[in-house]
Amino acid sequence: MMGTKAEAIEIYKSTRNLTTNTATHQHLMGSIDTCGKSCLEAATAFAEAASLEPDNPAHWHGLGLTQLSLEAPVAALQAFDAVLKINPNDIVALTHSYHALMAIGDFEEAWRRINLSLELYPQNISVLKLVADHRSRQGLVEGEEGKQTKRLILTALRLAPDAADVIESLALYHLNRWEWNQGITVLRKFVESHPSNPSGWYYYAQCLFYTGDFEVAADAILKAYDLYPEHEEIYRALCEILPTAGRLAELRLLMEKMLEQFPQRWNVWVTVGRVLVESFGEVERGCAVAVKAVQLQPQMAEAWFRYGRVLALAGRSREAIATLETGWQWLPATGGYLPSVAASVWLGEIYRAVKDVSKSRHWCHNACDRIQELMDFYPATAYYWQGRALSCLGNISGATQSYQNALSNHLFYPVCLEVEATLQRLQAIV
Repeated sequence: MMGTKAEAIEIYKSTRNLTTNTATHQHLMGSIDTCGKSCLEAATAFAEAASLEPDNPAHWHGLGLTQLSLEAPVAALQAFDAVLKINPNDIVALTHSYHALMAIGDFEEAWRRINLSLELYPQNISVLKLVADHRSRQGLVEGEEGKQTKRLILTALRLAPDAADVIESLALYHLNRWEWNQGITVLRKFVESHPSNPSGWYYYAQCLFYTGDFEVAADAILKAYDLYPEHEEIYRALCEILPTAGRLAELRLLMEKMLEQFPQRWNVWVTVGRVLVESFGEVERGCAVAVKAVQLQPQMAEAWFRYGRVLALAGRSREAIATLETGWQWLPATGGYLPSVAASVWLGEIYRAVKDVSKSRHWCHNACDRIQELMDFYPATAYYWQGRALSCLGNISGATQSYQNALSNHLFYPVCLEVEATLQRLQAIV
């Protein structure tokens, strides 16, 4: 957790000498591989440990957390579900399976598990944060619902007043109440009093980015990187913030380091590929980098969707269509709404661009049907994608209303800039 991976590896190796248990040996190998950024090998080792001792939750925890780090939510959920069969109240499995369930789009089960976690562990900071953040994103920040959300955050603050994660929850609450200055101020004061906390700078950068202060956000995320140059989320934030701030020169070298640091993370490859195409205009290299995502995770729908998006940005429409439709075949039987809605809209827009009106309308209608599942959990995002789908269908009044709803549900920057520009164009047509 402190980033001193070499020391951690030596401790794990020394620990192996203290036991002859084969399952424990495999578990420790998984821990060593995790420190060495060999997460695929780590997953194999934890899986072997779990097969040898299926009643030991620790092995399943290791496997589930590793699969989450690989952004393989279906595999992670299988591991955490194995724990819950042993102990239905296991806090690690309940809270981390929430992330997996949200990723695959099974929102109702995710909400059930995190609420159960709150009932069982009402003083657990991670649980309080998850519930509060979930409620803030749903827009439960006004009236009695808002008071309940605020109480959760205040409870967490009493338990951990100097935790960056909890301060971020308070900032998110303010942002979703249109109190942007208060949200920024909360995090600015935190980094001023905790200048060596990389998480604080990361959250501060994200808050500034969401509220449109791109230049200061770039300074903040670079500060987070200086403090913790081995954190994947910081690298990915750099890929979002620096191009928007127009600071590409600082990003190029960091992207190369990102690929070296996380060679087994599919999302890293497709993120770098997208930035190379979209911001640097390096189409050939960007596509060559992005394809690594589906090579690493050939059975993951979102990897195919994100790679397809890169191909579309590169102008390779036919390849993009084939790739996006391949991803559709790997969607989980239930859920998957968030990535599939975006993929449906992309397919609708690409088919429209290649003059296949029938297939364009099919995919846009498919998006509109699936969007309904998002409304209660991601209202701003749902309205945004609904606006794009309806616009593609030629429903100008419907698209205009959806985009206005997205803005009124606290759609953050930089997407809200796109929506505002699109609204001006649509209103000019009307």
